[in-house]
Amino acid sequence: MSIRSVNYPDRYWQLSGSYVTLAQANSPSARHDATFERVAGLADSSCYSFTAGDGTYLRHRSFVLRAERNDGSSLFRKDATFCPRPSSHSGAVMLESANYPGRFLRHRNFQVRLEPYQHDGLYRADASFRLVAGLD
Repeated sequence: MSIRSVNYPDRYWQLSGSYVTLAQANSPSARHDATFERVAGLADSSCYSFTAGDGTYLRHRSFVLRAERNDGSSLFRKDATFCPRPSSHSGAVMLESANYPGRFLRHRNFQVRLEPYQHDGLYRADASFRLVAGLD
C-alpha cells in the first residue's frame, strides 16, 4: 500500500535514506520507496504498523518518522504503532501514536513527524492521509 497526502494529492510517504518524507513518486525507484505493507500494530493489534520492502518498520524517534529494524523492545513496538482515527477529509485517516496519545503523524516541510493535535484546518489537512493501493 501507499500513503497519500490529502492536501498534496500528488505526494506520498516515501523513504529518503532512513527518513520518511512526502514526495512525488514519479520514477520506478520512487514508487518502490513509496510502497509499504500495513500489518497489525506491534503494540496494539487493533492499530497499524508499516513495513518497508527491506523488512524495516516505520517508527518515530525524536518525533520524526523513520525506517529501522525491529530491536524487539517494548519501546520499539510502541514507537512503530499508529492507531487510525477519523479525519474531517472524506476517505482519509489520521494516525495517532500508540505511546503518545494526542500526537499524530503529519507532514511539515515535507517531512513526516509526530506532533501534538492542533484545532487548526492546516494541521488536520497535514495530518490526514489516504491509504491507497501500492505504487510498486
